[in-house]
Amino acid sequence: MAQDYHQAYEKLLSLTNLNTRAFSSSKKELRDSLNRTRSFLKALGHPEKNLKFIHVVGTSGKGSVAYLIHQMITESEQKVFTLNSPHTTTILERFLLNDGLVDANTFAQCVSNTLQIYTRFLQKSEPLLYREIITCLGIYLAKKSGARWCVLEAGMGGRWDSTNVIPVPEVAIITNVNKDHTEFLGDSLTDIATAKAGIMKKGGTVLCGEVRPSLKKIFTKEAIKKNSALFFVPPPLENLVHRDMGPGMQHNAALAVRAGMEIGIKDEIIKKVLITPKQLPCRFETMSSRPMVILDGAHNPAKIRDTVERINSLGKKVHIIFGATSTKDAKEMVKLLLPVTETFTTTRFTETFKKAANPAELLKLIPSTKSRSYHLFPEDALNAVLAKATKDDIIVVTGSLYLAGELRSRWVSEAEIIEKANSFKS
Repeated sequence: MAQDYHQAYEKLLSLTNLNTRAFSSSKKELRDSLNRTRSFLKALGHPEKNLKFIHVVGTSGKGSVAYLIHQMITESEQKVFTLNSPHTTTILERFLLNDGLVDANTFAQCVSNTLQIYTRFLQKSEPLLYREIITCLGIYLAKKSGARWCVLEAGMGGRWDSTNVIPVPEVAIITNVNKDHTEFLGDSLTDIATAKAGIMKKGGTVLCGEVRPSLKKIFTKEAIKKNSALFFVPPPLENLVHRDMGPGMQHNAALAVRAGMEIGIKDEIIKKVLITPKQLPCRFETMSSRPMVILDGAHNPAKIRDTVERINSLGKKVHIIFGATSTKDAKEMVKLLLPVTETFTTTRFTETFKKAANPAELLKLIPSTKSRSYHLFPEDALNAVLAKATKDDIIVVTGSLYLAGELRSRWVSEAEIIEKANSFKS
């Protein structure tokens, strides 16, 4: 099973060398991207037909909102598939199915079928970008797995994201707007909001968690244009999930609750999920105790602010291990983290698919008055901090989901996830 899975994944990953085009902000390129995705879905036999979709976009919280909704549908005994990104340890973690993941055999078989069809597709069309292939594969997996519901988390933006090829969803959700992926979406909140507003479809229902009047106007204007029913969902006045999960998660829960109501999930099921909601890996995830090690995939200032609030609530001595993708606002993230940490260690992830910020350069963002160090390899960074931390201290790995995911394999191996078709600790 594992061998078939690995062979399928390597073949899938190898397709990236067919295409030298980078993601472009050119309107023609963006339209071409959606057209390629639609064309390949057609070649796959239109797996998007007869699925009930929920579409989730936003700068922060979209994965958590999508997964809360996924749990509500699962508890209502309906089959649900969720496509999220990126994965932490294995690509199977992008393909959630009910209370686990799509199993390795199903993944391998669907990749094999997809590649056979893709071979013929290339005779008439140009190669797809990797994100386009993953979107099509995800929807194909949803169909082949017998799911009735398909929750899609946008990879980036909204209007031009490859997930925006679906028909009118049962509900679309825009969690919030903050600066991220600015090299593609623009450097202003107005540009980013406009990109996310593009998921609205004619006659659709849209839930939005944004609270700033200037940005709400953008969404209202788009809703009027598309004749969409738009509802703004403010942060709740009381905790919907345990207070230790942080303020951001409270707002995520409010959006998920409203979405659950829109699609007919019973109140008792919604309440049951909120009592003990599961969170995706590396979302302020505790991996061990004494010392406590927390893996957190926050990778932009907005997410780091929520991380800082959760760190403050712990009331213990904290050591930060920090790494970031080269395009992220590391300076602002470090600035936010400095007041809550005793020591600061910079490192990087070793994944070659993305460019990592140089940990030696990141170290320069740390004042010399702070206990600081850097390590070229993440395992070395973790071992060094573990050696100097006391049993009552807390170690928080943050700044990048790639970094947190890489270190997570110390506690949960890829082989274990593949065997169980589940990414949670035993």
